[in-house]
Amino acid sequence: MTYIQPIPTLPVGFATEDFWQLPEPLADAEERLHRLTEAIYADLEVLNYPSKIWDYSRDHSILEVAILGAGHCGKSTAFGLRRHGIERVRIFDRSRTGQEGPWRSFARNATLRTPKQVTGGLEWGIANLHFSRWCSARYGADYWQRIQYIPRLLWADYLDWYGKILDLPIQNETHIQSITWCEAEGCFHLQAIHQGQLEQYKARFLVFATGMECAGGAKIPEIVQENLPAEVYYHTIDKINFESFAGKRIGVVGGGASAFDNALLMLRAGAAAVDIMVRRPQLTNLNRIRWSEWNGYHRHYIDLPDEMKWAYSLAEFRLGQLPPAHTYYQAISHPRLTLYTDAPIKSLTYHNNEIVGTYGDSTLSHDAMICGTGFVTDLDRQSELSAIAPHIARWKDRYIPAAGEGHAEMSGYPYLGKNLEFTPLSSEHDYLRRCYYLCSGGALVSGFRAHLSGLQFALPRVAYDIGKQLFVEHKDDIWASFTAYDVKEY
Repeated sequence: MTYIQPIPTLPVGFATEDFWQLPEPLADAEERLHRLTEAIYADLEVLNYPSKIWDYSRDHSILEVAILGAGHCGKSTAFGLRRHGIERVRIFDRSRTGQEGPWRSFARNATLRTPKQVTGGLEWGIANLHFSRWCSARYGADYWQRIQYIPRLLWADYLDWYGKILDLPIQNETHIQSITWCEAEGCFHLQAIHQGQLEQYKARFLVFATGMECAGGAKIPEIVQENLPAEVYYHTIDKINFESFAGKRIGVVGGGASAFDNALLMLRAGAAAVDIMVRRPQLTNLNRIRWSEWNGYHRHYIDLPDEMKWAYSLAEFRLGQLPPAHTYYQAISHPRLTLYTDAPIKSLTYHNNEIVGTYGDSTLSHDAMICGTGFVTDLDRQSELSAIAPHIARWKDRYIPAAGEGHAEMSGYPYLGKNLEFTPLSSEHDYLRRCYYLCSGGALVSGFRAHLSGLQFALPRVAYDIGKQLFVEHKDDIWASFTAYDVKEY
């Protein structure tokens, strides 16, 4: 039976100031950031052993590593590879400079959803590169101590600064169209559109860091697509002019964090009413990610047998995603928001500019709908992979769950190796082991856990494996260099 959630009692001291109001930089912020940057360069100099970089490139027209996506995952990968002595790297991103990742586009959470200490290990052991040092330099130590969550737009500013001071090799406005393997050259060919021009790049290894949009894009319920005109419904990933919905009635489908984020922005923009419809009997309030934040789990989950990986991931799917507590309280306590649970979409019609839907046993009318219904994870729908996707092993090719433990979506996820690399269906496509898949969702079962929480444990595996393969492939050249070395000590 459909249930209308009552307005809860807010936690003592609950306030939204630090969620929506960004601080002003300190008067001497630029000088403080300059000093911090100099300290980072000094740290890098101290830690610069061995300083010698081996050039693995026999052909300098070929990159050692191409990284697809310049969000925090792509940027951190590039810096980590440099720390491993691998420098012929380039990051390709579709967006304009400053628009990489979701932070200034479809991400609508006021803050990151993880506690402020969880920053993905982007600093690679260099404390001065940590977000907390940047935040304290720009806004003061008191601000950093006060907040519990990092404001989304400050995170975006930090990532811009991170890429700039580290001089990361980012090439923006580049759409990778297709990826093929060239056996004769021992590398991938990447066909791309760069600033409107057709170009080709070559790389020996690929890292996919394309985030939430990977492998199929937005998931929109068929009943919505079949019964509503396209102009009256949106996915949370879409560009939405929230102000244009002032005074309107909005229906939001889904109970995850993005659904609540979009509902809040509609309310802040002046929507007359917002209804959130969740198909589950009740909204989960259990966040096992908080339980998982310990070294053993994040570092060694990937080493578990398949049946255990499947069991963990299936349990997460069955539990469902939840919004962070602060997002939930802000939404559910708003007088113009109603939360319905046990309210799956039963029927939809559109007549006289009005959406009329039956959700569970409730009939509601809205002017527009937002679908917070997640993303498709299907490599066959990731267009740039069309030439290689048929040869990539999926979980259904490697593991058959026990009766009653199946999950169609998870069965289609890529079956990744211990270093988050694709595994081939047959040995003739072993080149696929040079592709590392760090995209949200698709790597969940295999071992990339909880996004920022697990990033610092995933990326060292990737950097190590690329370095290992390069070293072994060039073992004869390295041996020749070793035997030719004749610099006398005295």
